[in-house]
Amino acid sequence: MHPRLTRYQMIVGATLVAAALILIFVHGAALFWWLAALCSLSGLCVGLGVSFPQWQMFGGSICAGVTKRKIVALTFDDGPDVENTPALLALLAERKVRATFFCIGERVARQRELAKRIVAEGHEIENHTFQHCPWTNIFSVRRLRDDLARAQTEIQSVAGRAPEFFRPPVGLTNPRIFRVTGELGLKVVGYTARGLDRRTDAPEKIAGRLLRKLQPGAIFLLHDGGVPRERLLAVVTLLLDKLEFEGYQCVRLDELMAEK
Repeated sequence: MHPRLTRYQMIVGATLVAAALILIFVHGAALFWWLAALCSLSGLCVGLGVSFPQWQMFGGSICAGVTKRKIVALTFDDGPDVENTPALLALLAERKVRATFFCIGERVARQRELAKRIVAEGHEIENHTFQHCPWTNIFSVRRLRDDLARAQTEIQSVAGRAPEFFRPPVGLTNPRIFRVTGELGLKVVGYTARGLDRRTDAPEKIAGRLLRKLQPGAIFLLHDGGVPRERLLAVVTLLLDKLEFEGYQCVRLDELMAEK
């Protein structure tokens, strides 16, 4: 059985066919404009696919669970943070909520006891690269493999299990990410909705971005690293209050993906 073509491969193929037809049937000054329009359209489609995992451009990104039950996965990126994560853990414990933390490997290495606490309190730690470099999306296959494998090793040493899921920094994807995660046995995770909580918005606005896309199986993305602690706690409190009011339960990502 042949592997299914990705949308990226289909766009490249369609672009080449269209370019060949333009070269055959279009002549003169119009040729340049037809080719420019084709390249612009193709580039726009690929660019949106890089930025939005829901487009499934280069492979299958998990952006929601398949379930009819009122459950959602609450996920936090960029920790563990020595200031924010303990306060967040205390809030989650008070509300009897379990979450998924996409942690940066080098932060796990610096905050091993805090990472162990995340696991001990019933949450899961998953892979968010080792260095969280802003240039991760243009890493070579070799460098990307080394970075993700190093994060796998570091997280496994404190969590007692190798991560099963990977979320790329800023949610950007490309074919190399799917190649490397496939080699390492990792599933790429996107989101149903993200709070965009790095912006200086009010907690109500951040929570509202998530709640507008509330549905069974939703995966919500927030950060416990790199955001003000008071705002983080306010956002999570608002979110949990609304989820409870609507009859929703928060589960870990692995629990969500185990749903049938």
